[in-house]
Amino acid sequence: MLRTLSIITLSLILVTGSLFAAFTPVQADALFDSDHFIEARSLLLDELARSPSKEEEAAILWRLARVMVSIGDDIDRKDKDGRYAAYEEGEAYALRSLDLFPTPEGYLWKASNVGRWGQTKGPLNALSKAKGMLDDLTVIINDFDTLDSTETWYVLSALYNEVPSLISFGNNDWAISYGRKALEHIPSHLLYPGHYKKVAEELWARNWSASKRAKELAKIQKNWNKATSNIERYRYYEGKDAGKNTPFYSSVNLNAMSDRQEAELLLAYVLAKYTVFTPIKRSDTREIEEIEAFKATMR
Repeated sequence: MLRTLSIITLSLILVTGSLFAAFTPVQADALFDSDHFIEARSLLLDELARSPSKEEEAAILWRLARVMVSIGDDIDRKDKDGRYAAYEEGEAYALRSLDLFPTPEGYLWKASNVGRWGQTKGPLNALSKAKGMLDDLTVIINDFDTLDSTETWYVLSALYNEVPSLISFGNNDWAISYGRKALEHIPSHLLYPGHYKKVAEELWARNWSASKRAKELAKIQKNWNKATSNIERYRYYEGKDAGKNTPFYSSVNLNAMSDRQEAELLLAYVLAKYTVFTPIKRSDTREIEEIEAFKATMR
């Protein structure tokens, strides 16, 4: 009888412990990194139902916001209502996360969902959301002093590239600097071909010659040295060493090549890396196809 009661008691302890165990993100993050977005969402919703602490709940919620960006991206572009719904759900998760426990990730995935929603709606709607996105990204970079988030720099770069300069704060040179920072912080287990494509497209469009680059980067260095905040300083990241630095995908200093030469190097690097990289995600393959299409226009 005592043995039976002990077994029952132990079972109850184990069950109770599993119900209230601390949230561990390993499985959810692995599902996300392997493009199993629906499964990741289901797992995170199950974790949310376990009544975690505020900090744990916030961590679950920003991961839900992150996965909704990818779920929305996977929806057919013609299904705009489906995309709106996904990004709106993602933004709602991010807002709940920030209310509970503000984190850089909460701000990042709020801005990302808002940005995707605006891109789906069209230029005017995207423009109306731009200032709020910039505020969120500034909090991450200035207030949290988070300088190693490739996604944050990528979203910030995209924002400055896509927002028109004549009627808003768009600036292609700053977009390139932020994009360079994004490239430097891509995690070793992720490929992110789209990061390379974006910077390459912007360099190709700017089209500075090697001599012009050398002069401009020397000027940009002065602004880098004078800047007082992170968000301002990294606008000029491209010229921090007056172009005398050598990027990881090149054997030549920035001030010794043209914009278009660097664009070609960027694409050659990521295409070569793609042939040996594992694991390859669906999004990687899609972005590589977009790179091949862009390369066909580089004349």
